[in-house]
Amino acid sequence: VVPGSAAIIKVHDQSVGTQQWEHSPLGELCPPGSHRSEHSGACNQCTEGVGYTSASNNLFSCLPCTACKSDEEERSACTRTRNTACQCKPGTFRNDDSAEMCRKCSTGCPRGKVKVKDCTPWSDIECVHNESGNGHNVWAILIVIVVILVVLLLLVAVLMFCRRIGSGASELALCLPKVFLWCLGLLRGPGAEDNAHNMILNHGDSLSTFISEQQMESQEPADLTGVTVQSPGEAQCLLGPAEPEGSQRRRLLVPANGADPTETMMLFFDNFADIVPFNSWDQLMRQLGLTNNEIHMVRADTAGPGDALYAMLMKWVNKTGQDASIHTLLDALERIGERHAKERIQDLLVDSGKFIYVEDGTGSAVSLE
Repeated sequence: VVPGSAAIIKVHDQSVGTQQWEHSPLGELCPPGSHRSEHSGACNQCTEGVGYTSASNNLFSCLPCTACKSDEEERSACTRTRNTACQCKPGTFRNDDSAEMCRKCSTGCPRGKVKVKDCTPWSDIECVHNESGNGHNVWAILIVIVVILVVLLLLVAVLMFCRRIGSGASELALCLPKVFLWCLGLLRGPGAEDNAHNMILNHGDSLSTFISEQQMESQEPADLTGVTVQSPGEAQCLLGPAEPEGSQRRRLLVPANGADPTETMMLFFDNFADIVPFNSWDQLMRQLGLTNNEIHMVRADTAGPGDALYAMLMKWVNKTGQDASIHTLLDALERIGERHAKERIQDLLVDSGKFIYVEDGTGSAVSLE
C-alpha cells in the first residue's frame, strides 16, 4: 500500500516499485519541498523556482511550478514548498462570474449610483444608490441649510441698507420695491425682474400704489391663489413636471447620424463581453432566440472564452436580420435580471456619441429599424 498522494504516481516497472516499498516503509513520507528518489529511495529537495511539493509525500518528482497567464502578473514566486501565486493585472479582475479569464474593470457607475469601492484583482468596482449613502444625505441637508442662511443674511443686509439711507417711511417705501425686484430676480431667474417691474407700471406707474396693493394682499392671503400673476417662464416651470407623471413615453436609443441601427449596434459587441457577467451569456442568448445547440456550436468554434459572446451576438444578428435591435438586447438583459449591465450599456452607447435618446410619444416599444 502506497500512502497519500503516492497512489496517483505511475510506477514504471516492478523494480522501481520494489525500491519504493523498501526505502519508504508505511507511514514514512518525505517532508514538504522534497520528493522520493525513484532509484535510491532517499528524499531529494525540489529545485527552487522549478518544482515544489506543499505537503509530505512519496512522489517520485516535484510538481512543476505554474507560469502566470498573459493577462496575469506574479504575486509571489514559486518556492520549494509553494506554487506560483498569480493575480489579474491592474485594471482587470477575476471573480466567480469570470473564473476563466481576467475582465476589464468598470470605468464608472451607472446613473443614480456612486462608487464606494475601487476595483481589485478579485472584484469589480462596487456601486450603490445615492439614497443608500447617509453621508450624501447629510451633505444635501447641509447645502440646503447654507442656502437658506445666505438668503436670510442678504435680506437682513438689504433691509439695514434701506433704513440707513433714510429713516422716514417715504425713503423706506422707495427702497423696498427695489429689494422686492432684486429678490424676485434671484428666485425666478433671468427676466423675472423685468416682469415684476412691468407689473408695477401696469398698476399706475406709482410706487405707493404698488405698496398699497402689497399690503392688501398681505391682509387677504386667501385671494392670492386667484390673482397671482405669473410670468410665462414661471408658468412653464410649474406645469413642466406634471407632463411626465401622466405620460407614457419611452426613451428610445437611435443612431445619432442616421446610420443603420443594426450595424451601429454591432460596433459595440466587443465591449458587451466586459459588461455582461460571464455566467449570464448563455441565458441572454436564449432570451434572444438562440437554441442550446446553436450556443454550444458557437462556443466550440470560438478560439478563446472571451470571444464567445461576440460570436453568439453575431449569430443572433445573422439569424434574425433587421429584427435584431439594441432594444431587443436591452429588454432581454432586463428579463434575466441584469439591470446593472443594461444601464452600463446604455451609458456606453450614449457617451460614445453614436446613439442619442428620442422620445416615443405612443408609449409602445419601437424598434430602431
